[in-house]
Amino acid sequence: MPIKQSQIFVEGEGDSYFQRNQNSMESTTDQYSIEKLIDSLSPFKSNIQQILEIGCSTGIKLHRLCEFFDANGLGIDPSRKAIEAGNQENKKEARENVRLQVGTADILPLEDQSMDLVFFGFCLYLLDRSDIFKAIAEADRVLKPGGFIAILDFDPNGRSKNHYSHKAGIYSYKNAYADFFTASGHYYLMSKHSMSHANTFFASDNYERVALQILYKEHDAY
Repeated sequence: MPIKQSQIFVEGEGDSYFQRNQNSMESTTDQYSIEKLIDSLSPFKSNIQQILEIGCSTGIKLHRLCEFFDANGLGIDPSRKAIEAGNQENKKEARENVRLQVGTADILPLEDQSMDLVFFGFCLYLLDRSDIFKAIAEADRVLKPGGFIAILDFDPNGRSKNHYSHKAGIYSYKNAYADFFTASGHYYLMSKHSMSHANTFFASDNYERVALQILYKEHDAY
């Protein structure tokens, strides 16, 4: 049986990804997406007390969210180096409301309906297709009714499978991930912000197109 991509990332590729990108962790796209997420959810500030970021790296974005919402945050990421660096910074800055741990999207270390906001921070495109529904189900399991899911990921005009350029045997999967939630009838797409990796505006190049999509979990889901 082939090794899952999540295992490959936990066993080393996550660290390699972090080391390649650690100098650009506060990219234009990241900063813009967090500000848009804050703007969109600021009317619900008093309702957001527990935040989960999946694919958190060192937790820079999670810290910004927790700071604005005055919330507690948990970040998970497959990179041990990223988690160690983030936890060291949290300890240095005495950030007792943010904790980070190694983990993957398909198994979340949380109780049912314990989160008010679940943020997929550019990670769904790297999940095995056998794990994508597990990740969707796990996010739904831990999110309270009336909570929010935010997805930052590629936003293609159709599905695609591509070779991951940094390691043989890994693929990236571009898809409309918000549709996995809205198709259930339990989630409503409340906002979408289009951009690219390099700019804060819509990308005409389908390959470069990125979006932050924010979904609301209906109270009367059945």
